Amino acid sequence: MTHGLLVLQATAGTTIQDLGRVGYRRYGVTRSGAMDPVALQVANCLVGNPFNTPCIEFSVGGADFRVTSESLRCAFHGGDFQFALNGMPAPMSTSLHLRKGDILSIGGARKRIRGYLAVEGGFVLEPVLGSCATHTRSALGGIDGAALEGGQELECVTKEAPKRTELSLPYSAFPKSRRLFRVILGPQADRFTDDGISTFLESAAFRIDKDSDSVGYRLTGHRIEYIGDGNIVSDPVVPGCIQVPASGHPLILMADCPTTGGYPKIATVISTDLSELAQLPPGAEVSFRAVSLEEAHTARRTQQQWLAELPKQLIALN
Repeated sequence: MTHGLLVLQATAGTTIQDLGRVGYRRYGVTRSGAMDPVALQVANCLVGNPFNTPCIEFSVGGADFRVTSESLRCAFHGGDFQFALNGMPAPMSTSLHLRKGDILSIGGARKRIRGYLAVEGGFVLEPVLGSCATHTRSALGGIDGAALEGGQELECVTKEAPKRTELSLPYSAFPKSRRLFRVILGPQADRFTDDGISTFLESAAFRIDKDSDSVGYRLTGHRIEYIGDGNIVSDPVVPGCIQVPASGHPLILMADCPTTGGYPKIATVISTDLSELAQLPPGAEVSFRAVSLEEAHTARRTQQQWLAELPKQLIALN
């Protein structure tokens, strides 16, 4: 008999994710993983899990679950989703002790669209290439490589949650939101005119197009000017790379991006800013600021230090 969470209903984009597959890009396997890895790690920290424990990721839409184990501890963090327990509003960014039969409901999001549900101990899953992250296009990871559907039951490693003080992350400790994203110019910035670079960095904000997903965010609003025809020999790409196809409109590669691409890359969003970028919905405005590699490294160290100290920032609830 399975003990865990029964999926009553789930919208498209509800998947199992962790921090992704590392070391396989040379074989054409994308890293995949959480669109907002910081939010996933916060959710895991709230229930005492290792940061890379697989969680349920929600993208815009939500889901309903029924607890089928005797008890479990969970926490939901990220996005502006509606979160409810047995029909009553429940606190986000807070661990909750649930009992058999409880109904957990996550409603849709509007302005911050990625959320993560962590369960103490995690789910019983079989890693694929070292990760449980779901990549639906190649049917890797998660449960049969697909998004979650109603009727599936997720078995929890911990069959009965131990009693302990619940924990919460105060709002003042949340990372600050941003709409101005830091980038390293290149590696093909020399394939664009001075006006093209100026348009990218100094013009009014771009807007995220509705035709955007976990592979890439298409931007509209300004055309970036090439030198020549803009074609290059395909070379490696990573999440954060900003390609400029023939349309002249930038495309920011995200968690499920391929491993190579044939469009010139004007810049790359620094890794620490990708979590906030992933939270933005279609229609949101974004702009860019060029920084040095040293500044990017400093931002990375600051984020790593924040995550290392995260357990100390949690407050115990009576």
